[in-house]
Amino acid sequence: MRERGRAWIYTLLLLPGMFVGGFLGAEAYAALTRSSVPLLGAPLLNTHFTREPLDPTDAFRSALAEVEAHYYGNPPAVDKLTYTSIDGMLSAIGDPYTRFMDPDAFRRMQEDTQGSFTGIGALLEDAPGGARIVRPLPNSPASKAGLRAGDIIIAVDGKSLERIALDDAVRMIRGPRYTDVKLTIRRNGVEEPFTVTIRRDLVESPTVDVYLEDDTNKIYRIWLQNFSEKAPTLLDRALNEIKQNGGRAIILDLRANPGGLLDSAIEVASRFIPGEQVVVSVVGRQGLLERRYTLRGRYRNLEMPIVVLINGGSASASEIVAGALRDHKIAPLIGEDSFGKGLVQTVIPTSQNTAVAITTAKYLTPNGTDLNAKVVDGKRVGGLKPDIEVKNPEDWRMTEEDKARDLQLQKALEVLREKLHATQQGNGVLRAQNDAEVSR
Repeated sequence: MRERGRAWIYTLLLLPGMFVGGFLGAEAYAALTRSSVPLLGAPLLNTHFTREPLDPTDAFRSALAEVEAHYYGNPPAVDKLTYTSIDGMLSAIGDPYTRFMDPDAFRRMQEDTQGSFTGIGALLEDAPGGARIVRPLPNSPASKAGLRAGDIIIAVDGKSLERIALDDAVRMIRGPRYTDVKLTIRRNGVEEPFTVTIRRDLVESPTVDVYLEDDTNKIYRIWLQNFSEKAPTLLDRALNEIKQNGGRAIILDLRANPGGLLDSAIEVASRFIPGEQVVVSVVGRQGLLERRYTLRGRYRNLEMPIVVLINGGSASASEIVAGALRDHKIAPLIGEDSFGKGLVQTVIPTSQNTAVAITTAKYLTPNGTDLNAKVVDGKRVGGLKPDIEVKNPEDWRMTEEDKARDLQLQKALEVLREKLHATQQGNGVLRAQNDAEVSR
């Protein structure tokens, strides 16, 4: 995703047998008109249809007016009818990334790419019956309220999350600053759910955390969690910290990183790749649109071995950076196949604080690899293939508490120790750096 001007690139109840192809059969229609059942629009049988060009605006307004005039109950609000109609139009394209954003969705997208929002400050994932807390962010309202990794939010302000999508749950939890939200929590080891009231506050999106994974050999891990506007600056601070502390090797952890801004990805790649090199090629429906190159003056000349961790949650901008670092022989990839989102969306503001995200191109790695996954025999095939494949347990969580089972991290440390000719391995020391500390 990228910014250009005002656009952000940031991905009837029918009775059985009555209708065939969407039209009522003549005999069935005649039977209905002879009965006492009123059929709105019966005179249409005598209408002479013409093949005039369709005016989409007139067609929509006409349909909306008829619904408002004739629907037997109270129709939904006009904005809901309008948003739903746009959703239907975009779904006909058949691309899951081309979508409509209502005002709430558009605002959340802007918050996510800018790197801050108002909420409780917790990373969430889908869970049976609700949303599981992956971890509360340091110094966040969630952390101060005592929420823990593994807690499952099962209700927000008394409304159950049983059949609520994760994105909708996030929308319910976020809200204006200094307002309260009541969360019902289910916690392992506690028999009954309990309720916590949390005051929302400004939260900096987690972007960069730094960990000293081997204190003897000075191997650091940079967990880059998204490609927001702040990612390059926060990465620079992390690299400065590592260099000042005598770092000798780096693990760039892009696991569970869903992507973000294309410009941010170019900035990040430029820190690691020397010279003026291709980072990604952008291809539209009529061929090559552009090649994006590393930016002058950004290369950090780290002079230390680097490996990159990826998994099925590494997508979009993550795949651009990982692919570029591998193609230019900066770092091998360790882990599992990436997600395979090799498409670029242009987010175009429309009216009334809404927007449409339209897939406008696909991207290729410097060596020409098409990353976008395809469905073959019902299975998703594509994405980056790691140089060293290592699978973590299916129930593994990307938390400090579950680090002992992180086989991918252990393999990355093993590879780097070999490169450093290390004679012994050191211990990991938590050195988390969070946005709240470095950006305020």
